[in-house]
Amino acid sequence: MTSSRTDRPGVTVVVPVYGDLPSLLDCVASLVEHVDVDRHSVLLVNDCGPDADVIERALLQAVEGLRGFRYERNDHNLGFVGTCNRAVTELDTSDRDVLLLNSDTVVTAGFLDEMHDVLWAEPHHGVVCARSNNATIASLPFRQVRPAERTTERTLEVFEQISPLLPRWYVTPVAMGFCFLTRRSLIREFGLFDDEFAPGYGEENDYCLRVNAHGWSSVMANRALVLHAGSKSFVGARRNALRDAHQKKLEARYPFYGQATGAFLRHDVHPADRFADALVDRPGPVSVTLDLRGAAAAGLDDATRDAVVARASSALAADATLEVLADDDAVDRVSALSPGAVVRTDASDDQIVALGVLVPGLVDGHRLLQANRRYAGWACLDLGLVPAATAWSSEGPAAGRSVVSAAVREHADVDVALDGTGRSVALDDLAGAWRAHEGTSLRDRVAALERRTDRLGLADAVSRLTAAPDARAQALRRDELAALKESRAYRLSLALGRVARRTGLARR
Repeated sequence: MTSSRTDRPGVTVVVPVYGDLPSLLDCVASLVEHVDVDRHSVLLVNDCGPDADVIERALLQAVEGLRGFRYERNDHNLGFVGTCNRAVTELDTSDRDVLLLNSDTVVTAGFLDEMHDVLWAEPHHGVVCARSNNATIASLPFRQVRPAERTTERTLEVFEQISPLLPRWYVTPVAMGFCFLTRRSLIREFGLFDDEFAPGYGEENDYCLRVNAHGWSSVMANRALVLHAGSKSFVGARRNALRDAHQKKLEARYPFYGQATGAFLRHDVHPADRFADALVDRPGPVSVTLDLRGAAAAGLDDATRDAVVARASSALAADATLEVLADDDAVDRVSALSPGAVVRTDASDDQIVALGVLVPGLVDGHRLLQANRRYAGWACLDLGLVPAATAWSSEGPAAGRSVVSAAVREHADVDVALDGTGRSVALDDLAGAWRAHEGTSLRDRVAALERRTDRLGLADAVSRLTAAPDARAQALRRDELAALKESRAYRLSLALGRVARRTGLARR
């Protein structure tokens, strides 16, 4: 049950300080602007980097006379892990919860109260992180239509439009350490960071998974935003060596960690979040994928396929970037017909696309689930492919194709044909029809995505759970066999069998 803000202690914001004075001063200025010191406090801890004295003078000047801001300095360099541990066990002994904040961050309005409210929204919430422009799985947008550096401006734009449409929080395998809020009671019970991860990297993940083993969840507050420049304390070879070594420690302690993160990203992220970069308009051509895989198996003749490719390439040349997915034996032909397109036999799920063009009759179950993961919206290009009831192949029975084709039609945002008929637009007019669709309410488009994901996301999750039943069953059988062989009854039966063989009883 959510507690009121007046019923609980506030937060101590701990900022470990090492270097990069300009970023640090920006961080402090944002804290001065956005932290309510009537409820919370800020503790700045100088970890004695190369410019410790210069930083000290600048910090003291920046917070001079400010209520709620406190400055401390380590006797010697302790590293990030050591500084955080000292801050929460020695320097701050209050009852306040603790927010560990990187010094290269800039906080935004309302971030702390929102994070603290989320921390106390459920009794099992133990750790909370914010969204950011640069925080691995907490980044917004996380997936991009055109991979590039996430600019502050783009993150602010996407956050403003998308965050109100998201769940207030996600339950995640771990919380990101750049902005890391945890209950004081957990620190008292479990300690903070393990010195095995000194001077830094991986310590926050270890903490999250350690407390999770005792029933505490890590969560991501989707309506709190903290901008992050990125690690500047460790650079080059040292950073890579630390990261690799500590990653191995994490994997040894928590073998499930990587799989858990992958499952979260695949199944638990809201569709508005997954497709945020495609949903929030940006300058440039629209990204379009035309999926023609399975043409030969479904009976699509080469002439019709070539006509579709040529028409799509011509119609979209000025308004879109075109990707065509084709069968292995058609790649050369398709590439010749559409020289401006990227032609592939398969594509990454993480490379999201604004619009996928799907052909009922070509799409099997695998491609349908992939379409749900890749395309913010799709067009149904109906070429009249209706598999006969007797059309069996390695691609699957016609009955299954019919169900999949019905789903393609049901969740299409645009109906298109080579030449528009009835309610379908002509393939030549696809770009304009999609732009008109993008001009509709963002909330309505997200609602359509939610309906699509409710249906196909469930199928995706179930398909993953049942992907390798034999392997799991074999593992279970191995476990059961091992337990059987260790049992007293099994050992007794072996002994009796040996006695029987010696006495000849086994032959009677």
